[in-house]
Amino acid sequence: MDDIETIPYLDRLLVLYEEKLKRFRLYLTILLAGTIIFFFLIFLPYITLIGNQESCRVNELDCPALYQSGLEERVSDVSTSWGNIPISTAEVAVFFPTGVACGIVAVSSQLQGLMRLRQAITQQVSNLEEPMDVTLIAPLLIDPKQNLVDQIVGSSILLFPCFIVLFSINLIILRLEALKNSLPYIQDLAFYHRLYWLSALLVIYSLVKTGWNVFQAQAFERR
Repeated sequence: MDDIETIPYLDRLLVLYEEKLKRFRLYLTILLAGTIIFFFLIFLPYITLIGNQESCRVNELDCPALYQSGLEERVSDVSTSWGNIPISTAEVAVFFPTGVACGIVAVSSQLQGLMRLRQAITQQVSNLEEPMDVTLIAPLLIDPKQNLVDQIVGSSILLFPCFIVLFSINLIILRLEALKNSLPYIQDLAFYHRLYWLSALLVIYSLVKTGWNVFQAQAFERR
């Protein structure tokens, strides 16, 4: 395939790549912003409150300030054009790791799609008489052609939500009995254990699959 045939096809690939890259960045931004906001403003304060309440109950201490905390209604007090959000802070805390895990799967899937598309672009660029730098026309979050520092930064961005999920699951497991009693419905503890095992497996699978795609991309770039 000569340049006359390669360039139009390459242009179409680059347009498609730009569209997918914008979508990936949007999803990644939403994932990171949502994870940080919910973790530090809702999840962590509420889990800490639950732990303190449980300690007061076990030690038979009087902790009225804890029970009057506005954290219990922090989510349900949020008003929208349709009214208040019909969900309690306890429900948000319980399903927070699973929600972030699903977001990680979505973002990782898009990143893997970008890597596959990048390979097609690299193949077309290699057919040109005057090859171009693929990193400039088709950048990646974790780019095999980047220096080590950039690769570490890109990996850290993707690993941060994964760490939050696993850390949140650990906190919930430690306070699961007390947290379950704060929910507006009752579920068997085994339900939550299965839910968190599934969430952890989704995160681990996404990391392994993304890592394998990065390894394949590195092997492809070295050809």
